[in-house]
Amino acid sequence: MSIPGGAPVGAAWPGVVDTHLEVGGRSLRVLHAPGRRGAGPGEPQLLVHGLGGSAVTWVEVIDGLAAHGPVVALDLPGFGGTPVVEGDQLSVEAYADVVVAVADTLGWSSFALHGNSMGGLVATLVAADHPDRVARLVLVSPALPPSFPLRLLVPSRATITGMAPIAVSAGSAAAFGLLGGVPEALDRRRKRALLGLIFGSPDEVDPDLLDLMAREFGETREGADPGDQRRALRSSLASITRTWLDPRRVWRAIDAIQAPTMILGGTADALVPARVLRQVLARRTDWQGHVLGERRHALMMESPADYLDLVDRWYADRVAA
Repeated sequence: MSIPGGAPVGAAWPGVVDTHLEVGGRSLRVLHAPGRRGAGPGEPQLLVHGLGGSAVTWVEVIDGLAAHGPVVALDLPGFGGTPVVEGDQLSVEAYADVVVAVADTLGWSSFALHGNSMGGLVATLVAADHPDRVARLVLVSPALPPSFPLRLLVPSRATITGMAPIAVSAGSAAAFGLLGGVPEALDRRRKRALLGLIFGSPDEVDPDLLDLMAREFGETREGADPGDQRRALRSSLASITRTWLDPRRVWRAIDAIQAPTMILGGTADALVPARVLRQVLARRTDWQGHVLGERRHALMMESPADYLDLVDRWYADRVAA
Protein backbone atom coordinates (compact mmCIF):
# COMPACT_ATOMS: atom_id res chain seq x y z
CA MET A 1 0.00 0.00 0.00
CA SER A 2 1.02 3.63 -0.36
CA ILE A 3 1.78 5.45 2.89
CA PRO A 4 -0.42 8.48 3.60
CA GLY A 5 1.18 11.85 3.04
CA GLY A 6 2.56 13.79 5.96
CA ALA A 7 5.09 16.49 6.67
CA PRO A 8 8.89 16.38 6.93
CA VAL A 9 9.91 15.47 10.47
CA GLY A 10 12.18 18.53 10.47
CA ALA A 11 14.02 20.90 8.17
CA ALA A 12 17.26 18.99 8.74
CA TRP A 13 15.68 15.80 7.36
CA PRO A 14 13.58 16.88 4.33
CA GLY A 15 13.38 13.35 2.94
CA VAL A 16 11.90 11.82 6.12
CA VAL A 17 8.12 12.12 6.39
CA ASP A 18 6.15 12.03 9.66
CA THR A 19 2.67 10.53 9.27
CA HIS A 20 0.24 7.90 10.61
CA LEU A 21 -0.62 4.46 9.30
CA GLU A 22 -3.88 2.58 9.87
CA VAL A 23 -2.99 -0.88 11.14
CA GLY A 24 -5.68 -3.31 12.21
CA GLY A 25 -8.18 -0.56 12.92
CA ARG A 26 -5.81 1.61 14.94
CA SER A 27 -3.51 4.49 14.08
CA LEU A 28 0.27 4.08 14.39
CA ARG A 29 2.69 6.97 13.97
CA VAL A 30 5.53 6.26 11.54
CA LEU A 31 8.46 8.03 9.94
CA HIS A 32 9.24 6.91 6.41
CA ALA A 33 11.37 7.54 3.35
CA PRO A 34 10.93 6.02 -0.12
CA GLY A 35 13.59 3.78 -1.51
CA ARG A 36 15.99 5.31 -4.00
CA ARG A 37 18.14 2.44 -5.32
CA GLY A 38 18.00 2.80 -9.12
CA ALA A 39 14.66 2.01 -10.71
CA GLY A 40 13.92 -1.07 -8.63
CA PRO A 41 11.90 -1.23 -5.41
CA GLY A 42 14.85 -2.36 -3.26
CA GLU A 43 14.50 -4.24 0.02
CA PRO A 44 11.94 -2.78 2.47
CA GLN A 45 13.28 -1.96 5.93
CA LEU A 46 11.35 -1.77 9.18
CA LEU A 47 12.92 -0.03 12.20
CA VAL A 48 11.91 -0.66 15.84
CA HIS A 49 12.86 1.68 18.71
CA GLY A 50 13.77 0.91 22.30
CA LEU A 51 12.11 1.38 25.68
CA GLY A 52 11.03 4.99 26.17
CA GLY A 53 12.02 5.87 22.61
CA SER A 54 10.16 6.46 19.37
CA ALA A 55 10.72 6.37 15.62
CA VAL A 56 12.71 9.60 16.00
CA THR A 57 15.65 7.63 17.41
CA TRP A 58 16.23 6.45 13.81
CA VAL A 59 15.90 9.84 12.11
CA GLU A 60 19.63 10.28 11.47
CA VAL A 61 19.90 7.09 9.39
CA ILE A 62 16.53 6.79 7.65
CA ASP A 63 17.53 8.72 4.54
CA GLY A 64 20.81 6.82 4.26
CA LEU A 65 19.11 3.44 4.65
CA ALA A 66 16.71 4.42 1.86
CA ALA A 67 19.58 3.73 -0.55
CA HIS A 68 18.69 0.04 -0.04
CA GLY A 69 14.89 0.35 -0.28
CA PRO A 70 11.86 1.99 1.37
CA VAL A 71 12.19 2.63 5.12
CA VAL A 72 9.50 2.77 7.81
CA ALA A 73 10.23 3.44 11.49
CA LEU A 74 7.24 2.94 13.76
CA ASP A 75 6.14 4.12 17.19
CA LEU A 76 5.11 1.13 19.28
CA PRO A 77 1.83 1.50 21.22
CA GLY A 78 2.27 3.77 24.23
CA PHE A 79 5.37 5.48 22.85
CA GLY A 80 5.89 8.54 20.68
CA GLY A 81 2.73 9.35 18.75
CA THR A 82 1.00 5.96 18.93
CA PRO A 83 -1.68 5.92 21.64
CA VAL A 84 -2.67 2.94 23.74
CA VAL A 85 -6.01 1.37 22.79
CA GLU A 86 -8.19 -1.03 24.69
CA GLY A 87 -6.71 -4.52 24.69
CA ASP A 88 -3.07 -3.49 24.20
CA GLN A 89 -0.80 -5.86 26.15
CA LEU A 90 2.31 -3.59 26.03
CA SER A 91 4.80 -6.47 26.17
CA VAL A 92 7.68 -7.50 23.94
CA GLU A 93 5.60 -10.41 22.62
CA ALA A 94 2.67 -8.12 21.80
CA TYR A 95 5.01 -5.59 20.18
CA ALA A 96 6.37 -8.38 17.97
CA ASP A 97 2.82 -8.92 16.72
CA VAL A 98 2.51 -5.17 16.02
CA VAL A 99 5.69 -5.23 13.91
CA VAL A 100 4.35 -8.08 11.78
CA ALA A 101 0.97 -6.31 11.45
CA VAL A 102 2.72 -3.18 10.16
CA ALA A 103 4.58 -5.25 7.55
CA ASP A 104 1.27 -6.89 6.56
CA THR A 105 -0.40 -3.49 6.19
CA LEU A 106 2.46 -2.23 4.03
CA GLY A 107 2.22 -5.36 1.87
CA TRP A 108 5.81 -6.38 2.64
CA SER A 109 6.08 -10.16 2.32
CA SER A 110 9.82 -9.93 3.05
CA PHE A 111 11.78 -7.14 4.73
CA ALA A 112 14.93 -6.22 6.61
CA LEU A 113 14.38 -5.60 10.30
CA HIS A 114 16.42 -3.22 12.48
CA GLY A 115 15.89 -3.09 16.25
CA ASN A 116 17.53 -1.08 19.02
CA SER A 117 17.50 -2.03 22.72
CA MET A 118 13.98 -3.32 23.52
CA GLY A 119 13.32 -3.09 19.78
CA GLY A 120 16.24 -5.48 19.26
CA LEU A 121 14.61 -7.98 21.61
CA VAL A 122 11.30 -7.55 19.76
CA ALA A 123 13.07 -7.97 16.39
CA THR A 124 14.74 -11.17 17.63
CA LEU A 125 11.35 -12.71 18.43
CA VAL A 126 9.92 -11.61 15.06
CA ALA A 127 12.85 -13.07 13.11
CA ALA A 128 12.63 -16.39 15.00
CA ASP A 129 8.87 -16.74 14.59
CA HIS A 130 8.69 -15.52 10.97
CA PRO A 131 11.77 -16.84 9.14
CA ASP A 132 9.94 -16.52 5.82
CA ARG A 133 9.38 -12.79 6.37
CA VAL A 134 12.62 -11.42 7.85
CA ALA A 135 15.25 -11.34 5.09
CA ARG A 136 17.92 -9.55 7.12
CA LEU A 137 18.29 -8.61 10.79
CA VAL A 138 20.27 -5.75 12.37
CA LEU A 139 20.37 -5.67 16.18
CA VAL A 140 21.68 -2.45 17.77
CA SER A 141 22.54 -2.89 21.46
CA PRO A 142 19.65 -5.38 21.69
CA ALA A 143 18.20 -6.03 25.15
CA LEU A 144 19.06 -9.72 25.00
CA PRO A 145 19.47 -11.49 28.34
CA PRO A 146 22.64 -13.21 29.48
CA SER A 147 22.25 -16.98 29.41
CA PHE A 148 22.67 -17.06 33.21
CA PRO A 149 20.57 -14.47 35.14
CA LEU A 150 23.10 -14.39 38.01
CA ARG A 151 25.43 -12.46 35.73
CA LEU A 152 23.08 -9.50 36.20
CA LEU A 153 24.37 -9.19 39.76
CA VAL A 154 27.81 -8.13 38.51
CA PRO A 155 27.47 -4.77 36.72
CA SER A 156 29.97 -3.85 34.04
CA ARG A 157 32.29 -0.87 34.41
CA ALA A 158 30.31 0.92 31.67
CA THR A 159 27.08 0.38 33.63
CA ILE A 160 28.57 1.80 36.81
CA THR A 161 30.12 4.77 34.99
CA GLY A 162 27.01 5.55 32.95
CA MET A 163 24.34 5.04 35.59
CA ALA A 164 26.03 6.67 38.62
CA PRO A 165 25.39 10.29 37.47
CA ILE A 166 21.76 9.43 36.72
CA ALA A 167 21.26 7.82 40.13
CA VAL A 168 22.78 10.84 41.88
CA SER A 169 20.75 13.36 39.88
CA ALA A 170 17.54 11.35 40.27
CA GLY A 171 18.06 11.11 44.03
CA SER A 172 18.75 14.84 44.28
CA ALA A 173 15.71 15.62 42.14
CA ALA A 174 13.52 13.47 44.37
CA ALA A 175 14.82 15.24 47.47
CA PHE A 176 14.22 18.67 45.97
CA GLY A 177 10.81 17.53 44.77
CA LEU A 178 9.81 16.87 48.35
CA LEU A 179 10.79 20.44 49.11
CA GLY A 180 8.65 21.86 46.37
CA GLY A 181 10.65 21.91 43.14
CA VAL A 182 13.77 20.92 41.22
CA PRO A 183 16.35 23.67 40.63
CA GLU A 184 16.92 24.44 36.95
CA ALA A 185 20.65 23.67 37.18
CA LEU A 186 19.94 20.23 38.65
CA ASP A 187 17.36 19.52 35.95
CA ARG A 188 19.97 20.40 33.31
CA ARG A 189 22.48 18.02 34.89
CA ARG A 190 19.92 15.23 34.97
CA LYS A 191 19.11 15.69 31.28
CA ARG A 192 22.80 15.81 30.43
CA ALA A 193 23.34 12.54 32.32
CA LEU A 194 20.56 10.91 30.30
CA LEU A 195 22.09 12.19 27.05
CA GLY A 196 25.34 10.61 28.23
CA LEU A 197 23.72 7.17 27.84
CA ILE A 198 23.56 7.83 24.09
CA PHE A 199 26.21 10.41 23.22
CA GLY A 200 29.85 10.33 24.21
CA SER A 201 30.04 14.14 23.93
CA PRO A 202 26.60 15.65 24.68
CA ASP A 203 27.90 19.18 24.03
CA GLU A 204 28.72 18.23 20.44
CA VAL A 205 25.27 16.87 19.50
CA ASP A 206 23.70 18.55 16.47
CA PRO A 207 21.36 21.31 17.76
CA ASP A 208 18.69 20.26 15.23
CA LEU A 209 18.68 16.76 16.70
CA LEU A 210 18.57 18.09 20.26
CA ASP A 211 15.60 20.31 19.39
CA LEU A 212 13.79 17.38 17.78
CA MET A 213 14.45 15.17 20.81
CA ALA A 214 13.23 17.92 23.15
CA ARG A 215 9.96 18.16 21.22
CA GLU A 216 9.59 14.41 20.93
CA PHE A 217 10.38 13.37 24.48
CA GLY A 218 9.34 16.49 26.38
CA GLU A 219 6.63 16.16 28.98
CA THR A 220 4.28 18.36 26.95
CA ARG A 221 4.50 16.54 23.59
CA GLU A 222 1.33 17.35 21.69
CA GLY A 223 -1.13 14.47 21.56
CA ALA A 224 0.75 12.34 24.08
CA ASP A 225 -1.01 10.95 27.13
CA PRO A 226 1.47 10.86 30.04
CA GLY A 227 -0.60 8.16 31.71
CA ASP A 228 -0.36 5.91 28.64
CA GLN A 229 3.37 6.53 28.41
CA ARG A 230 3.95 5.64 32.05
CA ARG A 231 1.85 2.48 31.72
CA ALA A 232 3.73 1.46 28.56
CA LEU A 233 7.07 2.00 30.30
CA ARG A 234 6.08 -0.03 33.37
CA SER A 235 4.49 -2.86 31.42
CA SER A 236 7.28 -3.09 28.84
CA LEU A 237 9.98 -3.02 31.51
CA ALA A 238 8.20 -5.79 33.44
CA SER A 239 8.04 -7.82 30.21
CA ILE A 240 11.77 -7.35 29.55
CA THR A 241 12.56 -8.26 33.16
CA ARG A 242 10.65 -11.54 32.82
CA THR A 243 12.70 -12.50 29.77
CA TRP A 244 15.93 -11.71 31.62
CA LEU A 245 14.97 -13.72 34.71
CA ASP A 246 14.08 -16.70 32.52
CA PRO A 247 16.09 -16.30 29.31
CA ARG A 248 15.32 -19.70 27.80
CA ARG A 249 12.62 -18.39 25.41
CA VAL A 250 14.93 -15.71 24.02
CA TRP A 251 17.90 -18.03 23.63
CA ARG A 252 15.73 -20.52 21.76
CA ALA A 253 14.74 -17.64 19.49
CA ILE A 254 18.40 -16.71 18.96
CA ASP A 255 19.13 -20.32 17.96
CA ALA A 256 16.14 -20.41 15.59
CA ILE A 257 16.89 -17.28 13.55
CA GLN A 258 17.65 -18.07 9.91
CA ALA A 259 18.10 -14.55 8.54
CA PRO A 260 21.59 -13.12 8.01
CA THR A 261 22.17 -11.12 11.18
CA MET A 262 24.48 -8.32 12.32
CA ILE A 263 24.87 -7.14 15.93
CA LEU A 264 26.17 -3.64 16.69
CA GLY A 265 27.08 -2.40 20.16
CA GLY A 266 29.63 -0.49 22.17
CA THR A 267 32.03 -1.04 25.03
CA ALA A 268 30.69 2.09 26.81
CA ASP A 269 27.04 0.96 26.74
CA ALA A 270 25.68 1.33 30.28
CA LEU A 271 22.44 -0.54 29.53
CA VAL A 272 23.44 -3.58 27.45
CA PRO A 273 26.88 -4.85 28.52
CA ALA A 274 29.28 -5.69 25.71
CA ARG A 275 29.88 -9.08 27.33
CA VAL A 276 26.26 -10.09 26.59
CA LEU A 277 26.68 -9.26 22.91
CA ARG A 278 29.95 -11.21 22.79
CA GLN A 279 28.20 -14.17 24.42
CA VAL A 280 25.55 -14.11 21.69
CA LEU A 281 28.19 -13.85 18.96
CA ALA A 282 30.11 -16.76 20.46
CA ARG A 283 26.96 -18.87 20.18
CA ARG A 284 26.02 -17.65 16.70
CA THR A 285 29.38 -17.69 14.95
CA ASP A 286 27.63 -17.20 11.60
CA TRP A 287 26.44 -13.73 12.66
CA GLN A 288 28.50 -10.64 12.02
CA GLY A 289 29.28 -8.50 15.06
CA HIS A 290 30.85 -5.13 15.77
CA VAL A 291 31.36 -4.09 19.41
CA LEU A 292 32.88 -0.65 18.93
CA GLY A 293 35.19 1.00 21.43
CA GLU A 294 33.70 3.82 23.52
CA ARG A 295 30.32 3.66 21.76
CA ARG A 296 27.10 3.75 23.74
CA HIS A 297 23.55 2.47 23.53
CA ALA A 298 22.23 3.83 20.23
CA LEU A 299 24.90 3.83 17.52
CA MET A 300 22.45 5.11 14.89
CA MET A 301 22.08 8.32 16.93
CA GLU A 302 25.57 8.66 18.39
CA SER A 303 27.44 7.93 15.15
CA PRO A 304 25.05 7.61 12.19
CA ALA A 305 27.93 7.65 9.69
CA ASP A 306 29.44 4.56 11.35
CA TYR A 307 26.05 2.87 11.43
CA LEU A 308 25.38 3.47 7.74
CA ASP A 309 28.92 2.47 6.77
CA LEU A 310 28.65 -0.86 8.60
CA VAL A 311 25.22 -1.60 7.11
CA ASP A 312 26.33 -0.58 3.60
CA ARG A 313 29.44 -2.78 3.77
CA TRP A 314 27.37 -5.68 5.11
CA TYR A 315 24.94 -5.39 2.18
CA ALA A 316 27.84 -5.18 -0.27
CA ASP A 317 29.63 -8.18 1.25
CA ARG A 318 26.53 -10.36 1.07
CA VAL A 319 25.83 -9.33 -2.53
CA ALA A 320 29.43 -10.21 -3.43
CA ALA A 321 29.15 -13.54 -1.64
